[in-house]
Amino acid sequence: MLRFVLSRYTMKPALSPMQILLALLFALSSVIARGDTSQIEVWLSRMQTAAIEQNYRGTIVISRGNMSSSLRVVHRFADGVETERLTQLDGAMGEIIRHGNNVMCVFPDNRVVQLEKNKFANPVVKAFADFMPDSRYYELALLKEQRLVNRATVNLRVAARDQHRYTYDLWLDKPTGLLLQSSLLDANGKELERFRFTQIEFPDVINDEELEPMHGGKIVAHEFIPPVPVDQRWPDNVMWQVNYVPPGFDAVSAALKPGDNVMAYSDGLASFSIFVERVAADMMPEGASMVGATVAYADKFESDGHHYAVTVVGQIPAMTAMMVAESVRPKMMEKQ
Repeated sequence: MLRFVLSRYTMKPALSPMQILLALLFALSSVIARGDTSQIEVWLSRMQTAAIEQNYRGTIVISRGNMSSSLRVVHRFADGVETERLTQLDGAMGEIIRHGNNVMCVFPDNRVVQLEKNKFANPVVKAFADFMPDSRYYELALLKEQRLVNRATVNLRVAARDQHRYTYDLWLDKPTGLLLQSSLLDANGKELERFRFTQIEFPDVINDEELEPMHGGKIVAHEFIPPVPVDQRWPDNVMWQVNYVPPGFDAVSAALKPGDNVMAYSDGLASFSIFVERVAADMMPEGASMVGATVAYADKFESDGHHYAVTVVGQIPAMTAMMVAESVRPKMMEKQ
């Protein structure tokens, strides 16, 4: 299964084929009937299990703002291992092949790019696996049952209680629990992103041939976050501190020592990342840019004669991203 977008990438005016393929990964009028929270949590648990253990093949459409992309997906669970093949149906042909925690992108020029292990494990599972709804920040509701792709579904709503996060509507296949559609809604109920199966089937057996990449080629090592060039590093005694974090968000990875310039926070469902770097000529302009529900907010500042740029990327409202970005400042440490 897929999440709408990988929210750890700074958005650029032009996207490379790699970024387009990776973006296709992050990557979710009914009357609300108040449901038993424990019952809803059971459905969320079934969704997580089905995303891993269910065999399925089908076609997915992902809509983000005015952008829309289609994918063909084949997913198999056998001998305790997930294998998945995602084929881009729009534009240039490209594929993502995932076997367990090993992920590679296959491009039309026969290049095969091996991605870092564990970074792109099943995105739906990663999004919801540790999610235990906190009633202070989310309200759970069971909505009216509907039919999608000719299948009965259970419709769940994970509704934001404040302005720092979005609301999720989830449609789960009633027999299997698999996520068939998800929508991300802002505070006004406007749909920002949608993930939807337009065709799906659940075969008992999926052959190896269906999961083989369309091309072979030389595997190119790929670093998830490239190191900052030495001539762009800040002084070796600078630590970064985030002076504002929205309530309910905890650090997933923090700046623990001088030189650490990437931080990530999550409330168990929504997440955002913070990137700090020396100002360069090709830096994105200050302010916010959005694609669907994903925001990239850039702020620049000067400290002790050095110029820095802070970029916050994630599926959070722009105002929240601005508050986080403008709170990041250096903390000079005594040299050892």
